[in-house]
Parts: sequence; C-alpha cells; structure tokens
Amino acid sequence: MKKLWVMFSVVAASVLAAGPVLAHHSAAMFDFTKRVDAEGIVKDIRVINPHMSLTLSVTDAKGTRDIAFEGHSVNNFYRAGWRPSMVKAGDKIKVTFAPRKDGMDGGFVSAFVTADGKEIGFKPPTEASNPVAAAPNAPK
Repeated sequence: MKKLWVMFSVVAASVLAAGPVLAHHSAAMFDFTKRVDAEGIVKDIRVINPHMSLTLSVTDAKGTRDIAFEGHSVNNFYRAGWRPSMVKAGDKIKVTFAPRKDGMDGGFVSAFVTADGKEIGFKPPTEASNPVAAAPNAPK
C-alpha cells in the first residue's frame, strides 16, 4: 500500500510540475533573419519573466490596430539598459522586431527607442558595443 501511495505522489507531482512547462512556447514562430520597425503608442508593457510583452497601437497602411509583441526576459532587458520608468502606457515608441513567420501582426522585439530617444535592446552581434548582443540566444 505504501509503495502505491509513493508512486501516486510521484505521478501527481510530475503532472503538476509539467503545467508551467507546457504553458511556455518557443520562439520558433519568429523569423530572426528579418528585422522590421514599427512606431506606435504603448497600450501596455510588461517586462517580466519568462519574457517581455508589449501591446502597441500602430497606425500604418493597414489602418490603426493594437499589435502584441514579446521579447527577452527582464534580466536581459535590464542588462541592455532598460529601467522600469523608461516606457509606460501612452508613450510613443519605435520597436525593431523579428516578424512572425505566419505573416500575422506582431513579433519578437529585439530593440526599441523610448519616447525621449534612448535606444534599448539587442544590436546585431557585429556591434561589439553591446555585450548583451553577443549572447548565444540573442536575435540576429
């Protein structure tokens, strides 16, 4: 009976631990060989782990719409110079991102320019001035 209880406990713990793992997705949906720029008004920004999320109200040839983006983790943005007070809802910013492979709006933010002109993010590894860009998982 004790052996059955131990086995049940191990299975239950495994199932509960797998939930957060299954909830996270890979970055395979983004085309890191391309870089696209968009400018808009920040509706929401959350720089938290496992990664940053940003909703930007963009007006372009397609009209005005809200576009959802994601990006690196908070520690990567922090190392690149980001601080919590730099971008807030209502700010007009420019983002550089790897677009989605399926052609839908949105992408993986690799850099952005704040309302006051400060550049934050991950420059291509050829630019040695940004040590974060040399990280093996940095977008190219």
